[in-house]
Amino acid sequence: MDDNQAGSLFDATFVLGRMLSRRFRREREPLNITATQYHALAIMHEAHTTTLMEMASLLKVAGPTATRSIEALEQKGLIIKDRDPQDRRIVWLRLSPEGTALLAKERQEHIAYLQQLGERLTEQERQELVRLMQKLVSEDEP
Repeated sequence: MDDNQAGSLFDATFVLGRMLSRRFRREREPLNITATQYHALAIMHEAHTTTLMEMASLLKVAGPTATRSIEALEQKGLIIKDRDPQDRRIVWLRLSPEGTALLAKERQEHIAYLQQLGERLTEQERQELVRLMQKLVSEDEP
């Protein structure tokens, strides 16, 4: 990829990232959930259960940051903490039914917005965009 192509790609992804960020921030605002908290909910949805240290690693944040996010989610009733019966030092995190419902609702709203954006493209362009985006994110970070 030459400099002009890389610059154009940077500009387009930067603008798209800002558009999505603003939209998703507005949607999360009434819920009083930060981006990190939302990401934690999504991780728990995928993993079903995880520990706080695993969560910090997956969020790519420090332990205290993960702890604050998890405590806020627990206070909102969106996650449940369970002590491991074999090793009481381990606390397992999982989504509450309310957390699961919230995540499903948010996901549907995000998908509807992306479908609206996708209307600007032909069917062939949408398929190609999805294929290329999956290819880009499937690679390990350099």
